[in-house]
Amino acid sequence: MSMSWKTPDIPEHEHGKPPSVWLSVVAFIVTLAAGIVFMVLTWEHGKSAISGPFFVQVLILLLAWGTACALMYVRYENWIDEVDWWNYLCKLTRAHWRYWAQAHLSMVGSVALTPEAELAERLLGLEGNAPVNPGKVLPLPAGLVATEQSRIEFVLEQLVTPFAGHLSRFAGVHAFHIVLQSGSEQDESELHAVLQKLKLRNLDLVKVLRTEPGTEQAMFEQWLSGNGMPDFCLLLGCQLHEEGQEPSWSEAAVGILFASAAMLTRYADKLKLQARLFRPISSASDSVNDSLNTLLAAVQTPKERIKHLWLSRLPRQARHATLAALKDAGLELPAHDVDRAIGKPGPVNSLLLQALAGEMVQHGQGTQLVALPDSEGVMLNLVGVQTAPVPKVEPVYFGGLSLSVSVGASCTFVALLFMLEAVGARSGWFWCVLVGFLLLIPIQFGVSILKRRLMEDDFYQRLHAQTTQTST
Repeated sequence: MSMSWKTPDIPEHEHGKPPSVWLSVVAFIVTLAAGIVFMVLTWEHGKSAISGPFFVQVLILLLAWGTACALMYVRYENWIDEVDWWNYLCKLTRAHWRYWAQAHLSMVGSVALTPEAELAERLLGLEGNAPVNPGKVLPLPAGLVATEQSRIEFVLEQLVTPFAGHLSRFAGVHAFHIVLQSGSEQDESELHAVLQKLKLRNLDLVKVLRTEPGTEQAMFEQWLSGNGMPDFCLLLGCQLHEEGQEPSWSEAAVGILFASAAMLTRYADKLKLQARLFRPISSASDSVNDSLNTLLAAVQTPKERIKHLWLSRLPRQARHATLAALKDAGLELPAHDVDRAIGKPGPVNSLLLQALAGEMVQHGQGTQLVALPDSEGVMLNLVGVQTAPVPKVEPVYFGGLSLSVSVGASCTFVALLFMLEAVGARSGWFWCVLVGFLLLIPIQFGVSILKRRLMEDDFYQRLHAQTTQTST
């Protein structure tokens, strides 16, 4: 079953009340009355009632009453089994959906270079005052300008050097990719020069490639779907001013090292998780309220752990809709507008927000909510460490044998044996009754399996119809 952000909303059934005990009392009275009438009409005149045939007829009468009581409970027991299995499918589907929604990418470390030093700490009020530079086009600090090498090479060196230890330790042993997001193809050769300068071993086994800025979301979605995620990936993003051209955004550079879940488990003593970048959800600007409620309903992380909101590159309408959706959802979060802090945003700002949010998670500031523009309108994602546990769904017992049917069939079987004995039937009739009783066991198992499959088909058809209706 394919997953989407559509919340499974198939209602569970209720068990209902069992048949009243008075029905059994009425059945006993009716059976007793019918038995008395039958015995009065058929009993031989002058024959003593204290005899074997009399007690046999009484026993047959009681067995007939047992069969009637069992038949009254067949429908109720059948409904109980169906309700239990249906509700199990509902719980199991929701648990699978939550596991799907909790998919995340593991951030091992991050570096963020911005025009304002210690940007994340200052925006959260941990250090100094929050910078205010709306609409400005700012360069990186003068300390990030080198005279002996090109500017892009120097910036890349600042991004790669903190991860030199990971490169030296894991390159060649595991699949290690370096992805550079920049606007110039020549920047890839600059990156190779930086790697050669660091003189790390097994660099020839590191896969290096360049992509256009702003393509990380497609890469993240592919990884979250379980496709193409390397053991390690160092994602670099740079937006620098081109010499001789009018700058259109403030400068920024980002480096984030991602590791697969297998690597984190294998090297639990050597790799420390910085933050988890949870699966994002996208929607149109006028549907942000719905997407935020869906995100919170998935409980990727405990709601009370969400402490801050990060914004960048959002159009005015989308920004207002996001802030309104937070209030409607009962989230009173301080909003940190990176565009207001460091000036005009560029394509790397999307990656920058993830790095800043991960840095604050590492500083113990709780889970961070990130709001960014995308092709649909607004994309929301959480960056945190703690995941909310998904309740375990215990499998339910879906009986192959019905108790009421088995009891009713047993009573009928015994009653028939006595009746056949009383009328002096041939042995063939005994064998027919016995075979019929034994065949009832596999028939019950077959009906039970068929009923369960029909219920599953009905359930998943309703789920598919619900998803299709929402998508259209």
